[in-house]
Amino acid sequence: MIVVAMTRGVLEKSNDELTKIGMDIGDLPDALDARADFFAACIENRDVKRIGFSSDDDFPIPRNQFPERAQKPARKEKDDEPPEWTVTIEGIYVTSPNWDQEDQKTRQWKGKDSVRRDCYFIIEDAEFWHLVKRKDLHVEVLDNLKVQWAFQVTDGRPKNRRVLRVLEFNGDKLAEPLTPDAIKALLGDFTTADAPRGQQSLFDGNED
Repeated sequence: MIVVAMTRGVLEKSNDELTKIGMDIGDLPDALDARADFFAACIENRDVKRIGFSSDDDFPIPRNQFPERAQKPARKEKDDEPPEWTVTIEGIYVTSPNWDQEDQKTRQWKGKDSVRRDCYFIIEDAEFWHLVKRKDLHVEVLDNLKVQWAFQVTDGRPKNRRVLRVLEFNGDKLAEPLTPDAIKALLGDFTTADAPRGQQSLFDGNED
């Protein structure tokens, strides 16, 4: 009975009504295609003047509405999956730090990566922030970091840079890189890549 009711609903409702409830997304357009084929067959049969789908002697859909219902609506694609995370180890030359851990979403760190492109990033390494609070870091005017970070590539450019681990700070070793299992626990599936060395081999241009 549920299937019958659903089929009746698909056949009775107008194209606009079905689009509003999302039947043009994912696998549901297959039902709309079958509906369009049904009304196309009704158009071919000149004896069919009106259509109804109840047990009553009621035929609410007149023949002049058949052509609209025989049109297969354009399909919308499902939302794209977010880009996969890529993890690299790279040196960063910091040009504008943000020592307020809680303020990073508002104002990210700014620096230049290993090929001197501008980059923006946040630091998620809890051990690093512990050292910051204890004032155990040798801070200079322009700091150099070696980091293990993750980013997503959109339109050929790295976005959403997240420093997972600060490995070195101004030449002082702070930590070992995270293991693949630890990274997967943070990011889910990811890939690794070598940091570019002195040339723009992976990405061209600055980040937006």
